[in-house]
Amino acid sequence: MAPVSLVLVGLNHKTAPVGLLERLAIPEEQLSKALQQLAGYTHVVEGAVLSTCNRIEVYAAVTKFHGGAQDLRNFLAEFCHVAPEDFADHLYTYHEEGAVRHLFRVAGGIDSMVVGESEILGQVRRAHQIAVGEGIVGPLLGMAFRRALRVGKRARAETAIGRNPASISSAAVELARRAFDGGTLAGRTVAIVGAGKMGRLAAAALRSAGATDVVVLNRSEDRARAAAEAFSATPRPFGDLPDVLASVDIVISSTTAPGTIIERDLVSEAVRRRASQTPLFIVDIAVPRDVDPDVANLAGVVLRDIEDLRGVIDSTLGSRLSEVAKVEEVIAAELEHFLQWERAQETVPTAAALVAKADAIRAAELDRIRTHLERMTPEQRNAVAHMSRRLVAKIFHTPLSKTRELSGPELEALRALFELDDGE
Repeated sequence: MAPVSLVLVGLNHKTAPVGLLERLAIPEEQLSKALQQLAGYTHVVEGAVLSTCNRIEVYAAVTKFHGGAQDLRNFLAEFCHVAPEDFADHLYTYHEEGAVRHLFRVAGGIDSMVVGESEILGQVRRAHQIAVGEGIVGPLLGMAFRRALRVGKRARAETAIGRNPASISSAAVELARRAFDGGTLAGRTVAIVGAGKMGRLAAAALRSAGATDVVVLNRSEDRARAAAEAFSATPRPFGDLPDVLASVDIVISSTTAPGTIIERDLVSEAVRRRASQTPLFIVDIAVPRDVDPDVANLAGVVLRDIEDLRGVIDSTLGSRLSEVAKVEEVIAAELEHFLQWERAQETVPTAAALVAKADAIRAAELDRIRTHLERMTPEQRNAVAHMSRRLVAKIFHTPLSKTRELSGPELEALRALFELDDGE
């Protein structure tokens, strides 16, 4: 098999607006299908997809860098049905060490919108697990992801990057708190739409912020009930959404629905029925979005989405920013371990071939003087064999030592010098 190298193609909250991220988002239930399609591209040998509310990234081991990078761009366009020109200017592409470093920064929590957020490490782990399950992860990508998970664990154990843990959900709650007079949620009624991890984190943040009148809606009533019980909230059937919108002050929506579930007409009717003179405050933290963006044009409604959280997030970074340099030190150490492993994978076959070639020459020379050896005593023959092995070992000691320091063209030059590929 031809040598492979790592390539990453992606977009995130720093390079693309939420409207574009949602068009390229790949729900978890579609990841298996996506990986199967990814595996079919010409230059792709291994692959994994990381899709979150803040990023869509495709990692691959490819046989050619430029051809592989183009394969990954084509994959995003074709699987997500988005024209390449719509996202070309928002893409970033990393190769080899740069790709690994980026993955480590993601897993370490320092490339997230909320620095130090807790969810991303689990998302990286899940992306790896799904790709492994599809049989599209090999040695190179597998080692990169395993080291990335180690970075994430070390970052949270050895630094304070995860202290006072924050999340998109907690930032949404903070945004809601700031929107009301007095800066408190006490006495405000809140609806959480979606009982997944984001919804549960929002419920926890609401409880910490003093909100006591919280309802949870989810298409699975069992999940809504479980989340509500965990956070002293009230479960409501998803079909009650129109009535809930008409009665609450705040809505935080975070489902995994493939399209909008809170339409303009639904909100318009809810506003008409509302008794409160306070605007209905909606925070949509789902990608793809749960709320029709046109809802923002309705009188009596304030709609915010992930892009509006930036100001809140920047003001709540606090001590976590001072920990970024410490996480970078962890990343540097783990990256060096990865690069050493990668060099070993490249050099071991060459070193083995060099040893085999040297031993073959030694054996051939001994065979050439076989008739002379046969006249010797066993002890003398053993001495000659021992001397020949020591002589070969001394001659090839330096080339073998240097092999560990070589890569790419240098290894190819060494193989050519000793004619290691002749006869293949």
